[in-house]
Amino acid sequence: MIRPEVDMAFTYSTALREAACERLLAGERPEDLAKELGVSMATLYRWKRQALIDVGRKPGIKSYEPDELARARKRIKELEAELELVKAASALFNGEEVIRPKGSARSFEI
Repeated sequence: MIRPEVDMAFTYSTALREAACERLLAGERPEDLAKELGVSMATLYRWKRQALIDVGRKPGIKSYEPDELARARKRIKELEAELELVKAASALFNGEEVIRPKGSARSFEI
């Protein structure tokens, strides 16, 4: 069977994934589910591993935690950039930083 090339990854519905995870956690074999649902065994094993983490039966990062962590990291970067701007403005207004006109320094030589 020849499969066409796909530019983007195929995504399964959340309902299908949740149903498959429930059945996997209940003890159904991934081989049987793969044939029935048309999902690869590698995908089912990955879903099962994440489901075990989400229910607390295996250590790891829960599926809903990375989003929270990514938002926190983004906010930290924004705040750090804002702080740098405030520091630069403070130095400018306090006279600590010399303001140079555009162009080369040679243009002001007499």
